Amino acid sequence: MTGGSSLHLLRAEDFTRELGTRRVGRQVIVLEEIDSTNSHALNLAAGADGADGTVVIAEHQSAGRGRLGRRWVSPRGAGLNMTALFVEPRAAFAHGRWMMATAVAALEAIAESTDVEPVIRWPNDLYVRGRKLCGILIETRALGGERLAVAVGIGVNCLQQVGHFPPELRERATSLEIESRQPIERTAVGRQILRKLGEMAGSARAGCDEALAARWREHSGDIGARVTLEEQGAVFTGRILDVHPCEGLLLQLDTGGRRHFDPATTARQ
Repeated sequence: MTGGSSLHLLRAEDFTRELGTRRVGRQVIVLEEIDSTNSHALNLAAGADGADGTVVIAEHQSAGRGRLGRRWVSPRGAGLNMTALFVEPRAAFAHGRWMMATAVAALEAIAESTDVEPVIRWPNDLYVRGRKLCGILIETRALGGERLAVAVGIGVNCLQQVGHFPPELRERATSLEIESRQPIERTAVGRQILRKLGEMAGSARAGCDEALAARWREHSGDIGARVTLEEQGAVFTGRILDVHPCEGLLLQLDTGGRRHFDPATTARQ
């Protein structure tokens, strides 16, 4: 990598040092290459007890993915590709709340560990200057005894320069290195994300948490914006009015009336 930051290979002990969390990061696994950190974490949960709180980090993902099966591209050593694994009661899990909580956690962690201040773009991507900085993918797998493995995947573009992105993404993607006036330390960013995830997991489980919705609104770049959303094959266009902790995004439809959209089932066009 070129630019103001130097490439240091990630080490598990650097993430756990002074982490200060009870649950997240009980075990940190750093891999040189893996197909997907989410897949690896879910396989760990299915294969053994005690995987709750495990964090999987990879320097490179050969089959990294985002929401809706989209490919996540990150050059080796340039990004922060990580998954935190939670084992949750299946009956209490709400995918949309976990998406909102993770977006808030990642945004606040980036803002606290760098001089970059992203905004949340519905449903849970982080953007700077209209360009994507961070993607989030939450996947689940049923376990025995009414338990659910929840893989919270976060991908942050850290050390990329413009030339590292494919030509078709250079006007749509950015990195901390591009946006920051300071050197970027991937470990520091990742460690703060883990701390924030530890804090926000309670909000994700807390039912209709208005405090979570308030933090999402504070960081949103979407309130008042016109958007086109797709849900189960149907397309809706309108203006974003608000976000509700249980009912999701509130849209004033161009066709008249208002409608809520669940982040777990909504795609933005």
